[in-house]
Amino acid sequence: MSVSDSAHRPSDPEQVSLPVQKDGLGLPLPTRRTPFWPPSPDQDPGLPPFPLEEPGPRPMAPGSLPSPALSLEKEEEEEEDEDGEDAEEPEELRSEAHPSQFFAEAQRLREQRLLLDEDVSVGGRVYGVHRVILAAVSSLFRGRLLGSRGLQCPLSLDVTPGAWEAMLTFAYEGVLGPAPREDVLVAAEALGAPRVKAAAQWGREGAGSTREDEKQPSQAEELRENLRTMELLYQEGIGCDLELEADGCRLRVHRAALACGSEFFGAMLLSGMRESQGTEVSLHTISAQDLRLLVSFAYTGVVRARWPGLLRATQAALRYQSSSCLALCQRALAQGLNPARCLALIPMAEAPGLERLWSKARHYLLTHLPAVALCSTFPSLPVACLAELLDSDELHLQEEFEAFVAALRWLAANPDTQESEAKALLRCVRFGRMSTRELRRVRAARLPPPLSPDLLRQLMVEAEVPGQERRREPDQALVVIGGDGLRSDMATRQPSRGVWWARAFRCGVGLVRTVEWGRLPALPAPGRFRHGAASLAGSELYVCGGQDFYGHSNTLASTLRPAPALPAPRFAHAAAVLEGQLYVSGGCSGTGQYLASLLHYDPKLEKPGTLLSPMGVPRAGHVMAALGGRLYVAGGLGETGDLLSFEAYEPRTDSWTHLTPLPSPHVGAAGAVLQGELLVLGGYSHRTYAPSHLIHAFCPGLGRWLCLGTLPRPRAEMPACILTLPTVQQIALVPTRHQTKPAG
Repeated sequence: MSVSDSAHRPSDPEQVSLPVQKDGLGLPLPTRRTPFWPPSPDQDPGLPPFPLEEPGPRPMAPGSLPSPALSLEKEEEEEEDEDGEDAEEPEELRSEAHPSQFFAEAQRLREQRLLLDEDVSVGGRVYGVHRVILAAVSSLFRGRLLGSRGLQCPLSLDVTPGAWEAMLTFAYEGVLGPAPREDVLVAAEALGAPRVKAAAQWGREGAGSTREDEKQPSQAEELRENLRTMELLYQEGIGCDLELEADGCRLRVHRAALACGSEFFGAMLLSGMRESQGTEVSLHTISAQDLRLLVSFAYTGVVRARWPGLLRATQAALRYQSSSCLALCQRALAQGLNPARCLALIPMAEAPGLERLWSKARHYLLTHLPAVALCSTFPSLPVACLAELLDSDELHLQEEFEAFVAALRWLAANPDTQESEAKALLRCVRFGRMSTRELRRVRAARLPPPLSPDLLRQLMVEAEVPGQERRREPDQALVVIGGDGLRSDMATRQPSRGVWWARAFRCGVGLVRTVEWGRLPALPAPGRFRHGAASLAGSELYVCGGQDFYGHSNTLASTLRPAPALPAPRFAHAAAVLEGQLYVSGGCSGTGQYLASLLHYDPKLEKPGTLLSPMGVPRAGHVMAALGGRLYVAGGLGETGDLLSFEAYEPRTDSWTHLTPLPSPHVGAAGAVLQGELLVLGGYSHRTYAPSHLIHAFCPGLGRWLCLGTLPRPRAEMPACILTLPTVQQIALVPTRHQTKPAG
């Protein structure tokens, strides 16, 4: 449900009119007030959209380029997705890296004088070029490509060598060389190169005065346009000098363009073998659909397919060595994972080159096993793979009984399983860590025939001997910074300077969960609490705002890193990084008012703050973290007291959605995202003032909260963030230019 309607917004999100009576912790006392938006069903936050083609019509011509995975689309229109979802519109996924890789290979071929089909004489020097590359920027070369029949007589041009070389640089690299712009303009007119002319005009003195409302295209944009023009040449059949045939499919292509856009065809055309010499090549080991995919991707850098088509495109890109296509497909597959799709990836698990994709799929299986076990394709999971998942220390379960249920479902669907194999699988379930209630449920269950009922009793007896402790060691470091120790004696309370990081998460007998903590260098004196912290790229740690004691005069705007201050002092706010951008939400102003604001903070700008749609509830002492392309906000203190409410911000629509509430209060808690889960650590309850050790985790795929363990000691009013492990070993926090408090 969206809560961004104008009726729900304060007129000024930074000036919410609220009482400012203080509690024992210095936060404004809440007032009773009925929430103004009703609960709505939980929603899966999904994943960020993959970059699509830029909007707007694209000109087409006779003999148009075959759609990538064209034959796949016809198949998919006749059936639902393999995961049981309704058929969805194919996405057009574009590789941002492909044009630069394409033209880098073209430049290499030109420097090594490979596949050249045009000699150009300028100033007494002969230059070898690829006609199709020059035709992408010059109408003169387009005309020569249109009338080409093999290598023609050298073309002599009456332009300066510097201007010609600037033209070459633009065609192959997307930028102009250092030639005088007047010479380049003359050459652009002679060669019919309007984009070269426009680029030269940008460099002339005073050109900016007539183009204030325009933006000069970047090098990447120019290369994309070069490639797009070559695609149009292919669509119109202009200058195609090679015909490919596979399984009855015939395509006419440009030899040089194909070599630049595909490693597979590049190796074939540069090998010196028979296929590299003629004008027709029959390919006996490639299917028609794979040929269409590879040729289309070479000219466009685009794959257009639904998820099953992406799976097949990945296999084709891997088999025929199209690295940029493979990277594009793997990224899209990894962003669209769900239980059924992960199971579909298992046959590809051992394929060299797909290690990163399988690593993501395996992690998804480990964090969503109960949901995976409900899929219709779950019984097809190889028993060795299921045993490895059940035995992994990284397996995420709310109860160990869920592991037993998964094993039982698999065995019931595979009645031919040998008893020795079934016993080995069930031994991966850690019965010794089950609670009494779980063990009663296990005893009430029955193994599917023909397995002996005694087998389960035997395994439970064996499990009475304590086994090894389940331990999870993430590949990133959860860091908790500063905070308030919540001593009852205000005279002895002092903000903490401590910085801790979680080495490992442990799960013991009876599902008792603990965390192993390590210390890092302390914050600069005097310490702070109710502050925000976030890491950029996993290596730069920003600690901003907060308080260094328990009065409004102690509210800070300073940041521990060289950066501009916040637009206004605030404390008890939250900070998070989404897609490389830093956001700050809520908190209390310097006058003690609760804030509902969401601030986009860019430390590179002189005025770094931009207000976005406010939260559904003004809150302070809450947590915020980015996960799956959204910002999640949970807990804290509001006008009605402890807030259990949980909401998510969608950047594309600038709106908020209500989600499953927290299981217990977490005012002044820390929040972070680790291995696909939102963690809420510590804090206290405003109603009881009782400090909390607890660490709660929310998994979007499961849509529920579970308890992971406890902090090293009760702590509140502190942030947490994630750093890479090499970084966390060397962390040092350096003050910014000034550590001053705001005037007044």
